[in-house]
Amino acid sequence: MSFNVPSPGEGFVPAYQVSAIPYVTSSTVALGQIKKIDFGNVTRFITFFNTSQASHVIAFAFTENGFKPANANYFILSGTNSYTTDIRTDRVFISGSAGAVASFTVIAGLTSIPVSNFLPITGSNGYLGVG
Repeated sequence: MSFNVPSPGEGFVPAYQVSAIPYVTSSTVALGQIKKIDFGNVTRFITFFNTSQASHVIAFAFTENGFKPANANYFILSGTNSYTTDIRTDRVFISGSAGAVASFTVIAGLTSIPVSNFLPITGSNGYLGVG
């Protein structure tokens, strides 16, 4: 007898119940520049740190289109602040929003769910508020 065990997708609850695989990256972003971070696996949580001085603002979005003025589907984080959220995604986009070059750190907890098994999160795919 053989078993057909599907590989886990975004709704595979046990992948979110175990400790996450750590992911950390730090970089800088200039005013108006957009940087993409691909996680490789689906996230369980993400923490965004703006490690710059208070006058340097960074914007975070889940699609590149989220930064377009017509969409404005992003959130901003002033320097020296952080934000943590339990969210499933496979990538984030970061842009300098005010001030000169800003530095940031992103810490994510990854699940064992590969990106290839994750649904495409886009505004054109019916997910309003992402881009």
